[in-house]
Amino acid sequence: MQSTLSATTPAQASLLVRKKLNFSDPRVAFEGTSTLSLLRGAAVLTACSQPWLVRRSEPLLRASHRVLGPAATEALVRHTFFSHFVGGEDAVSIEPRLRALRERGVGGILDYAAEAKLDADGIGASQEAANQPARTYPYESEETCDANRDIFLSAVAAVHETSPEGFAAIKVTALGDAGLLERTSASLVAVGRFFDALGADEAGSLGRRAFVSGWVDAFDASHAEAEALFDRIDRETGDGSLDAIEFTNAIRLEELPALVGTCRSQGPLFASALTPDEVCAFSSMMERLEAIAAEAHRLGVRLMVDAEHTYFQPCIDLAVLRLQRKFNREYPCVFNTYQAYLRDCGERLATDLERARREDWHFGAKLVRGAYMVHERKRASEMGYPDPIQPSAEATHRSYDAALERILLAPPSPSTTSLVLATHNQASIERAAGLLLGGASSVPSGRVYFAQLLGMADHLTFTLGSSGFKAYKYVPYGPVSEVLPYLIRRAQENSDALSGALEQRGMMLAEVRRRWLGR
Repeated sequence: MQSTLSATTPAQASLLVRKKLNFSDPRVAFEGTSTLSLLRGAAVLTACSQPWLVRRSEPLLRASHRVLGPAATEALVRHTFFSHFVGGEDAVSIEPRLRALRERGVGGILDYAAEAKLDADGIGASQEAANQPARTYPYESEETCDANRDIFLSAVAAVHETSPEGFAAIKVTALGDAGLLERTSASLVAVGRFFDALGADEAGSLGRRAFVSGWVDAFDASHAEAEALFDRIDRETGDGSLDAIEFTNAIRLEELPALVGTCRSQGPLFASALTPDEVCAFSSMMERLEAIAAEAHRLGVRLMVDAEHTYFQPCIDLAVLRLQRKFNREYPCVFNTYQAYLRDCGERLATDLERARREDWHFGAKLVRGAYMVHERKRASEMGYPDPIQPSAEATHRSYDAALERILLAPPSPSTTSLVLATHNQASIERAAGLLLGGASSVPSGRVYFAQLLGMADHLTFTLGSSGFKAYKYVPYGPVSEVLPYLIRRAQENSDALSGALEQRGMMLAEVRRRWLGR
């Protein structure tokens, strides 16, 4: 595999792709798009590429509500930004848009994008000024979480009915208390650090002697009990040592409250353990997730779990892992999301690939560049821990391409791998497509999916779809008034991508001129 990789350099991959794909042909990009839609899209993208307008979008909407009234403002948004970036208001109204995509070889990733309801001025306040591509749900009650579960179930049904081989996107903060996710994540991080503190070496291996000695020092346990526990954890491999995967598999979150009750001193592991009530709340959240995943599995739909803040992510990863173990036996039903702008992206990917290989279930991953950057850096600075974000855009690009290569070039294993490359970066798309076309990838092209946002990067999506690649549009839907915060957030947090929208606008106008001139 390494020889194949060395023979397929990024430059060679790009050349190979460009011989097959022409991302600059407006005929391919906008075939089937009406001239009116092209003109509207060009106007919308022009507006979105104006930083001053994006920054002031919320006060401008408030002013429009006061001057024109809610009905006129909603109509204006509906026929411009909403029509360009959103699939429709419900599962029925999105069907024509999804059918049009299917006719052009493009699938759908459905996301119920309604956020907080508008305030009296007509627009909900952003939770953050930048880098939050979708909402983090505020916790209201268990009943609200149940209602969100039902919304996601309806999205799964909509995918089944309207988008064969489609995806439904869900967010875990919709299904449980965000504070619970943060507490659970802290507990999981403490378990990992406790493993290291027991005496794991630089390679991440913990021998019998170090384990037994450390366990007896930490807990009210005898040497015989610690020896028996080591044997139980090491039973699968029997190699006389433990790694982090074996250890964390053995120390279940629900068992921590009882375990820390035997601590000899009240250290970080003791302080982070969930209370019995929190364990019950976590179980309720998992029941909602399992209900959604079970329905997706029954209908043959794939479930895409979005990434969220870093201090929620360990809990989300655990939840997704449990779903994957249960529902990814027959096909990759559940996909986790990996953010390349995080410094630990490669490590997480390597661990999860190895876990899937050992446990023999289908590995499903969505790879994105990332969101929440401003918030994450600010929080790290305020709380005094290392910045989790890559130091530059160039470092993020390198991380993204390294991650896609890690997955596509991984040695074949008994379990199959599926990958969603969610990116508007043409160089990364060309790199991945080149590995697929050149035969270097161990993952077949039928299990690699390229995804872009509805209304953006059409020259990438439709060129890929028309050339036989698995191409998808991320299709948000929901009531106009409730999707407005989503639209504002997309504009604010995708400023880099929207700055590149001028290229798409130019292609749109070129296609309009071609049609008018009859060429």
